[in-house]
Amino acid sequence: MRLWKLSYISTAVAAPEEALRQLRDICARSGERNALVGISSIATVHKGRFAQVLEGPEDAVRAVLRRIIGDPRHRGLTVLADGPLVARRYGGLAMSYRDPKSFIADQLEDILKQTADVVRAFAAIQKQIPARLVLIGDSAHGIH
Repeated sequence: MRLWKLSYISTAVAAPEEALRQLRDICARSGERNALVGISSIATVHKGRFAQVLEGPEDAVRAVLRRIIGDPRHRGLTVLADGPLVARRYGGLAMSYRDPKSFIADQLEDILKQTADVVRAFAAIQKQIPARLVLIGDSAHGIH
């Protein structure tokens, strides 16, 4: 089972107040179904735009996305991130509403953590490269 993360944005069909009510209803109804297939998720709506992050087994994430795409309460779905995940961030949340500021703070924290992970990985790789290694095309060392 490969762990997967997918995030998207879309535009609500309903007015902003109704879209918020709809999203809270979706969160209340989808939690049990998501938990059964191993999905964890957070969602928000702001100024008529939905945003959601899905985590779980890749096949389950894709199945949920297919249902979401067919939902007439929104249009113009755009996938923002779609790829493997090392560890869940929202493991205890089968389907949770976040206010927009909390949602953005969560996403920013994820970006910062991922950046730190990449920097650490790059530093570890650099330590494994011999200091005397000269790269092809290094004009400073007379190689052309």
